[in-house]
Amino acid sequence: MDFPGRTCRLFGDQRSLHDLLGGGTVAGVMISVGAVAGVMLWRRKDVAGRLLVLVAASWVLFYCVPGYTLLSFVSQVLMILLTVLFVWAKAARLLNRPPPPIPLIKVSAESMSEVAETVGNYMNKILQDFENIALGKDSSLFYKVAVVLLLTSIVGRLTNLITLVYISLLIALTMPALLEKTEEHIARFLNKASTHIQACVQAYKEYKFEMRNSVLEKKLC
Repeated sequence: MDFPGRTCRLFGDQRSLHDLLGGGTVAGVMISVGAVAGVMLWRRKDVAGRLLVLVAASWVLFYCVPGYTLLSFVSQVLMILLTVLFVWAKAARLLNRPPPPIPLIKVSAESMSEVAETVGNYMNKILQDFENIALGKDSSLFYKVAVVLLLTSIVGRLTNLITLVYISLLIALTMPALLEKTEEHIARFLNKASTHIQACVQAYKEYKFEMRNSVLEKKLC
């Protein structure tokens, strides 16, 4: 039942789509996840727009231009970049000019340890789930994995991995924002549909109960 002035949400009254995507953290916790949520919901329109244009342009480049692949593109860009920097550095040395301003990039040991620990925990979780499935300890997990693999196999027959990645990125950059804008309307529609279905089920139960009583009365007579 809808109340005036009350906002309907798909995921509960206390959780918005932004919170579910990781944007509801406080005190700077999980900043990267919150930033991703902001981009997906177009809170940062400049970044989201550039990503959408980049995805569309890369798809056109790699699929509409014959003989052009991602590997060749990355190789050519790196080759041009390194050539320009190399020539710049040699010319600067001959002309007594400053070298190209290349930032010092260094990965700290702590960051590497954190990444290794996260990847290790994730791999251990996957191996543990695989062991539970192989030994028949978790039937529900087996059915879930089987359904996911079956759907993946069906999708793999219809398209290739690169196209699937492009479609996933396109959906991730468009659907959450559209869902957030229409969330209240969808929630109200689903609430009305749920109320109507419950009323129909209740009417069917009452009709079935009355029919059973009438059959029993006829047998008694």
